[in-house]
Amino acid sequence: NAAFDQNYISPNYIAKIGYPIGMMYGYMYEGTYKLEDFNISNGSYTLKSGIPRYISETNTKPGYPRYADLNEDGVIDTKDQTFIGRGEPIHAGGITNNFDYAGFDLSVFFQWSYGADILNANRLLFESGFNRRANLNQFASYVDRWTFENPESDIPRVSSSPSNTVFSTRVIEDGSYLRLKTVSLGYTLQKKILERYKIEKVRVFVSAQNLYTLTNFSGYDPEVSVRNSAITPGLDFSAYPRAFTMNMGVNVVF
Repeated sequence: NAAFDQNYISPNYIAKIGYPIGMMYGYMYEGTYKLEDFNISNGSYTLKSGIPRYISETNTKPGYPRYADLNEDGVIDTKDQTFIGRGEPIHAGGITNNFDYAGFDLSVFFQWSYGADILNANRLLFESGFNRRANLNQFASYVDRWTFENPESDIPRVSSSPSNTVFSTRVIEDGSYLRLKTVSLGYTLQKKILERYKIEKVRVFVSAQNLYTLTNFSGYDPEVSVRNSAITPGLDFSAYPRAFTMNMGVNVVF
């Protein structure tokens, strides 16, 4: 499957026999190259022997993204790509509870998903120095990027490095969640009050949707997928989150 945007040059999903559908594909992120990974001579930085570099970079610098050399051939290339996440959950479901007491009725619906990952592609654009559009801002987290004053950061430095354009575990996040999806509270007036008006039933209610979501996902909404394809689930790129809504009403039966 081609990358989601022309700025990014690596595949991000793969379909393979014997594996679940919607597997995410890319590199294993190991943080950033640190100063101790280099020999320094006349202000120039050269990677020490035995430390692999991304093959498309001729001059790797401190603060560039670092990926795992899985086949241990000394360079990081497409042969080091592997499964980095699964877009489909291990299980998902919901549970509803209904309560009635003294004319009041309460319905509560919880929804959950467990075991799915989310490819948070927003972070490739908004938490990365590789940005072809000068008018785009960055996430607040990018303040903590690698600099010579902040050399232990694992957020890549500002650069046009090709290694900033590939998909990796850096942007894969746990998409499991538990959501309070719907709550409805109603009250039905007593019949003896309604008889004089020849009304059979009056119910007043208030309901709300998407009240609260418990999740570790850093984006707006873990229930997301911007692609309409079974083989590319769980991709978040500028998706609009599900809105909190509230309704009030009266049901009257004559």
